[in-house]
Amino acid sequence: MVSPAIKTALAALLLAGAFSSVKALEMEDGLVFGTLPYPIEIKLPGGRKPGAVLFESPSSEPTAFDYDTVLIQGEMPAPAISIRLETETRGTLSGGQVYKQAAFHRAPGGRFWMKYSLPGTRSALRLVVTNQDLKEDSSLTIYSTEFLRADSMREEREPAAADTGVSREPLYLPADAPFNAVRRAQWNAAPPKEPYSPHTPFYFTLHHTQGHYPKNLEEASAEMRFIQDYHQNAKGWIDIGYHFLIDPMGDIFEGRPIGAVGAHVKGRNTGNIGISIMGNYQPPVSDTFTGSALSSFVALGRYLKDTYSVDVSSFYAHRDIGPTDCPGSDLYARKELLRSLIFDPQTRGIPADPASAPPLTPAQSLSLEKLMRYLSGK
Repeated sequence: MVSPAIKTALAALLLAGAFSSVKALEMEDGLVFGTLPYPIEIKLPGGRKPGAVLFESPSSEPTAFDYDTVLIQGEMPAPAISIRLETETRGTLSGGQVYKQAAFHRAPGGRFWMKYSLPGTRSALRLVVTNQDLKEDSSLTIYSTEFLRADSMREEREPAAADTGVSREPLYLPADAPFNAVRRAQWNAAPPKEPYSPHTPFYFTLHHTQGHYPKNLEEASAEMRFIQDYHQNAKGWIDIGYHFLIDPMGDIFEGRPIGAVGAHVKGRNTGNIGISIMGNYQPPVSDTFTGSALSSFVALGRYLKDTYSVDVSSFYAHRDIGPTDCPGSDLYARKELLRSLIFDPQTRGIPADPASAPPLTPAQSLSLEKLMRYLSGK
């Protein structure tokens, strides 16, 4: 077991390196198409002839490094369209290379991801949506794009620890955790593609999914399956990158096992627990961070603090240690409140949230009851 002092020292060294390198890295928040904000909301007229252009974006801004892979994820209510990328020479809108999807997946509810393979380029790109057989007016939402190099997409791996018979931290969240979690089997998680690398947590990081904002447990479970599929099959990771995800109703989903190295902050994953709030908390979207989601995050943070002796200085938002806007400016503004609720023994209550969530579900009531017993030492 690593002592709290060693954990704190390791965290300080790790983050010193992180802060010194963040400015030298490129932002992770995707291609910029003129003034179009994310999510890109596109109205699609129905009844056009096959092959008709339904939408064409402005050209993307230049990038600072060559990339050969583009990932797009969003919502596509009607599948009878085609999305392609076109390169162009700056100032010339003709004669560019056309790229179609190298891989595509659309879930039954319309959530989709697309993967494009390009030769190494810094060329500007345009998104072009064409009609296939769209009968009625519809829409297309693009939550995010990512431009990447294929050789850097796979998550950083550490050798799986050999089974020497020496006890180590349990891989999965124990059954007696002081909050109720939607376990992997309950949301129908796929198995990992490769063995996990064990680790001992000593800090944790707040994220947002920058995607769908679910309205109920069924939608949230479907979003979990989509995110796992996107991480495994679009990005090539062994499993979903986050350890926990929290929906607006306050349900805590078990993602990658707590005792396994995740894939949520590039180069900063060993010892780091990733907790992502479902939705998009960056203006102009500004989804509501509900009181139920806040309560669940605090319960989870207190568990990590008490179980792994996480220091008060070892709670970060993704943008603190990576070149990104995640977890969105609205959620980032709550970080110090969350820190206080988790680490300050004088701040034990959860403040009322002006945008209060619906009444607690039975699962949430059970979580609250378990948390109160845990805090009281009973």
